[in-house]
Amino acid sequence: MSDLFKDLSSQEYYQILAGLNHTETEYPNKCVHELFELQVERTPDSTAIVFGNERLTYRQLNEQANKLAHFLKQIGVSSDIPVGLFINRSVQMVIGLLGILKSGGAYLPYDPTYPNDRLAQMFKEVPVSVLLTEKRLINQLPDCHAKIICLDASCEQFAGECSENLTDTHATLDSLAYAVFTSGSTGKPKATAVYHRGWTNLLNWFVQEFKINPNDKVLVISSFSFDITQRSIMMPLVCGGELHILASDYFDQTLTLETICSSQITLLNCAPSSFYALVEMQNHEIFKQLMSLRKVFLGGEPISASRLENCVSCDFFNAEFINVYGVAECSDVSTFYRLYDFEQYISSSVPIGKPIFNTKIYLVDENLNLVPFGDIGELCIAGDGIGRGYLNDPISTEEKFVFEQFNSNSNVRLYKTGDLARYRSDGNLEYSGRLDYQVKIRGQRIELGEIETSLRQHPEVKEAVVIVEEITSGDQRLVAYIVCINLLAIANTEDSNNRLIDSLRNHLIGKMPHYMVPNEFIFLREMPLNPNGKIDRKSLLNSKKTANKNTDKFAENTKTSFEVVIAGFFIEALKLTEIDFEEDFFKMGGHSLLAAQILLRMRETFDVNFDLSVFLSSKKTSVKSLANLVMEFKRRQNQHSIL
Repeated sequence: MSDLFKDLSSQEYYQILAGLNHTETEYPNKCVHELFELQVERTPDSTAIVFGNERLTYRQLNEQANKLAHFLKQIGVSSDIPVGLFINRSVQMVIGLLGILKSGGAYLPYDPTYPNDRLAQMFKEVPVSVLLTEKRLINQLPDCHAKIICLDASCEQFAGECSENLTDTHATLDSLAYAVFTSGSTGKPKATAVYHRGWTNLLNWFVQEFKINPNDKVLVISSFSFDITQRSIMMPLVCGGELHILASDYFDQTLTLETICSSQITLLNCAPSSFYALVEMQNHEIFKQLMSLRKVFLGGEPISASRLENCVSCDFFNAEFINVYGVAECSDVSTFYRLYDFEQYISSSVPIGKPIFNTKIYLVDENLNLVPFGDIGELCIAGDGIGRGYLNDPISTEEKFVFEQFNSNSNVRLYKTGDLARYRSDGNLEYSGRLDYQVKIRGQRIELGEIETSLRQHPEVKEAVVIVEEITSGDQRLVAYIVCINLLAIANTEDSNNRLIDSLRNHLIGKMPHYMVPNEFIFLREMPLNPNGKIDRKSLLNSKKTANKNTDKFAENTKTSFEVVIAGFFIEALKLTEIDFEEDFFKMGGHSLLAAQILLRMRETFDVNFDLSVFLSSKKTSVKSLANLVMEFKRRQNQHSIL
């Protein structure tokens, strides 16, 4: 790629870069909650929010949020003061969010499904003086010294408060809007803070670029603690659309499809892995439930175009896919790309596109010098989306938020993402992996992301991650972790696995030098995830031990293919090295959220639709009992088809 631009002078390069970064666009001089208030004036009686059978108009939502805001101001909440919001998806979640913003404060969302130890770390890293929650969640709170207010139990306390908009909060575009926790390299969560300026700019871009209007309906299916959720919530509320919230505390594939269909959802924001779960059922009738969608925004991880092929080729599905790239530290989205040529993406990768409004992208080397056009460099973000940094962590803030000069006399504030990218000849950015995943083996620099992208293009591969394992001092080897499209293939013989490994090697040999071909291939039923829903690379070596041990165990004991695959679901969900096929799920440490995860995997693999009651209503739920349920379901299905 860089050969196309090797003869460019520095001045010509800067001119090209200036053109790509020419994104200056005006946006409202209003905080996000003020944009919502303007919409209330325009459409006070239109539906603003829907949660199951519960719905509020713009006027009702605004008045309830105002009452909470007046109360919060009376107890000392003001501009830039962080207020905790420990709550599941609900109408109260949105009332709490708006109430905090209207009082001048900044909200910190906490996911009640997180482990207690992680929640305790979050409260320790960023202590809050006020915490909003619901009565049913009190017992899930770790020890904290905040004033706790239950939104559902304190309605009478707010009832007498003024329902008018507050006018003296002193909040401006340079005030904090919210902070979300991200995973830190030290293992401790970090709270990264976003200004109203960046959020307003982002929402203005979404509305202008994609013509979001009062006819649009947005469905929120992600955790409240994710940065993706913040834009999903406010996107419809600043332009008169409807905000729909999935009526479940966990991701439910069936309920999501039913809600999209029954409510005629038009816009969806989610991670690619969440969307795959909706469309990988090999059942084209499912796509009829998605006919109302017009835009699907995918972000948070690279898109595997092959996993969207069924969807795109179906006559019932007409939505446009948009790849949105960004980081929480820079108001969530910084670049975007509209997908249009899936044949191309299957053989290469999906670009992350070009900058959004008022955003500039620079690709730099380790010394913060711009890399030649077309070469790989660390992606740095500048512009109005840049946040304040990490709350109570000046060292990490100083390390990641830096100042640099690029062919100008003024300093540019940059955020160093740690992501690698390069410019394609058409000016679109192409993601090339993580800086931390750039390694040297036997003197050769290797981009692990490049190997992963190539592996995902193999027809049998659903997901792939490559890491470096040090066998002995100086002896480093590449290990590829593979999730196959057909999970039943994992339970097959050693010969079939060897044939698949040979196929993967030959696939890579045709694309890259021999030193980039992994030395070892490990097959998993699913990738381990960290609390933010991203692949947990640190735990993959443990997965390797588990995979090897389970392979031996499966060989020793003859089990049905249903039992083998369901056992894999148990092992991955419970993070165990081995299990008893007849042991009760809950006795092994399971809970309802993990049960839902297993049921989702069973739906994807076996095309069965069991609800949570198979876990909760039974005295004992084991691998064997679930396998028997699947076999009985298939038997009845076959009998019905014969009749």
